[in-house]
Amino acid sequence: MIMEMEPAAGLKPWGDLSTSLVVSGREVDSRSLLVGLQLADSQQFASLEGVGVFSGPGWATLTVDERRAKCADEQAAVLIGLLEPRKPALDALRKAGNSVKVDVAGVAESGSGLHLSTDVLAGLAELEVPVTFTTVRASGEDEEDPLAWLG
Repeated sequence: MIMEMEPAAGLKPWGDLSTSLVVSGREVDSRSLLVGLQLADSQQFASLEGVGVFSGPGWATLTVDERRAKCADEQAAVLIGLLEPRKPALDALRKAGNSVKVDVAGVAESGSGLHLSTDVLAGLAELEVPVTFTTVRASGEDEEDPLAWLG
């Protein structure tokens, strides 16, 4: 797997790609995330295809998937566009003790690559949240850690 800022010829993109704001904490669910980000009554958010909120016990995500944009760069740009004007609300989620990050997830195989432009990287940096990358195999199993043999 190769991650670089400029696309290289011949690299396949990651499959089943999604880019998400992930918020975890004791009181976090989809409703609290929408309210916290001031998106609960947003017509702009409600009309976006391929953008959704998902949650489980103690976590929620604001996710942009392949229905909205096929590549990580475009997905991250959509997410930045939603979050940038809500940075004070994003900061408030962190100050409330929640874990907040952006995660790019997808199926990464040998010979695949992930492209994020310098503009998108700068936009993510301005949000002041960590960025993580989650890869899975096509079978749904986590990618094997190449350093697992170290124990």
